[in-house]
Amino acid sequence: MKRSWWSACLSVLVLTSLLLMSACGESGGAVNQSGGNNGENKGAGETSKEPAKKGEQVVIRHTMYDTEFTSELVAEFEKTHPHIKVELVSADYNKLMAMMAAGNGPDIIRTNSVTELPGFVLKGMALDLTENFNSSKVFDTEDFLPVVNQFKYDAASGKHGEGALYGFPKDWSPDYTIYYNKKMFEEAGVPLPSSTEAMTWKELAELAQKLTVKNGKKTTQYGLAYYNSTIAANQDLLNLQLLQQGSSMFNADFSQAELDKPATKDLLHFWVETAKSGIGPSPLQQETDWGGQLFVDNKAAIIIAGYWFSGFLKTNELTKDRLDDFGVAPAPVVEGGKRISPTGAGTGAIIYKNTKHPKEAWEVFEWFFGADPAVERAKAGYGLPGTKTLTELLPQESAFDKMNYDFIQNELEYTDGSLPYNPYLNYQAVNSIIDKYFTPVYFDKDTVDGAVQKMTEELNTLITEGKQLVSP
Repeated sequence: MKRSWWSACLSVLVLTSLLLMSACGESGGAVNQSGGNNGENKGAGETSKEPAKKGEQVVIRHTMYDTEFTSELVAEFEKTHPHIKVELVSADYNKLMAMMAAGNGPDIIRTNSVTELPGFVLKGMALDLTENFNSSKVFDTEDFLPVVNQFKYDAASGKHGEGALYGFPKDWSPDYTIYYNKKMFEEAGVPLPSSTEAMTWKELAELAQKLTVKNGKKTTQYGLAYYNSTIAANQDLLNLQLLQQGSSMFNADFSQAELDKPATKDLLHFWVETAKSGIGPSPLQQETDWGGQLFVDNKAAIIIAGYWFSGFLKTNELTKDRLDDFGVAPAPVVEGGKRISPTGAGTGAIIYKNTKHPKEAWEVFEWFFGADPAVERAKAGYGLPGTKTLTELLPQESAFDKMNYDFIQNELEYTDGSLPYNPYLNYQAVNSIIDKYFTPVYFDKDTVDGAVQKMTEELNTLITEGKQLVSP
């Protein structure tokens, strides 16, 4: 979802959207846009201001998608919990934001742990669930995978991945995994990559170059695609590379942008060269299809995606009958950096801090994220669960499933790490600033240094505004 943003518009965006810190990316954000129950729910936006009385039925509202928390699951839950009625809040962005600003937000809020959680905590909108998890008979904290730390945030130190636990993942993936088309490698006479040893980003670009086919200046077969954007400088890939270097686009407390660090500028130069090489879609060679479609259409030999992509391949009409054509390899690593293969989303939920019914909200939360629905999601294999035990239930029947299962057992060793998104900035605002000021660099209309200066100035303006919104 790309849009043009002017500086004034960006300022308005931060002032209005930081209440939710919505990513609005592939993860879907906190707002349910699916419009279940024909768009409106009777009673949505209304909650009792009094504690639940004995025998009284309590309404717990959530923003999970109706394809996730289905009507069948609602019926199953309500059958064994007759004192609770579960309702989907079908609200657009502005409606949900207004509900939360009025202290009347939904009880359970769908949340991207990577880009949204810190903002919810800083705004005082997320309920601390640490004791709930510690005393739960459903969850075993000793069984948690490192990804659960993405729902931790220490507001005092500003460290994501530490402190109180505010939520739990529904499903997730190491989203920078490499999937590749074996036949394209064979046709190009290129050896297949290792399934356990990570290559560097430079080695990945060189590999993709060997798999790229051009007709004149036009690329007809890409060597590399990225599911969420282009093969150029973007917030996600830069954050991963900087994390692997122990760095960030910002200073330690995220109060200032620091794009002029030598290591960051080196990465920006790398992406300019990569875009100009034509190995993947970029501002210089745009595509209307997303990376996954290019891959299944045999227009891209490699794609950077997550475990969820294996489920996509198993159900896609163009690939489900040729799964032996595909292999998987680890996320690349910055040369000399630490191998980290984190989640780029970590879709799950939190409980609204001002819920009128925290006990009942936790009953719904605990059941959906830790009981039978979590078991069935793990067995389906469209994403990874949040616990070691449930990971053992991932599909292993077919050769393709076994390949992905074996791969993920190794990759899980490298998944602990929080991508350094700025908690005071809107995800889309940062993307728009990069697009606005860095795109001219690809066309030699500006330099990396010039773009860095412009991006830094605008980011710092928005950070100042964002910090004012979360100040006591």
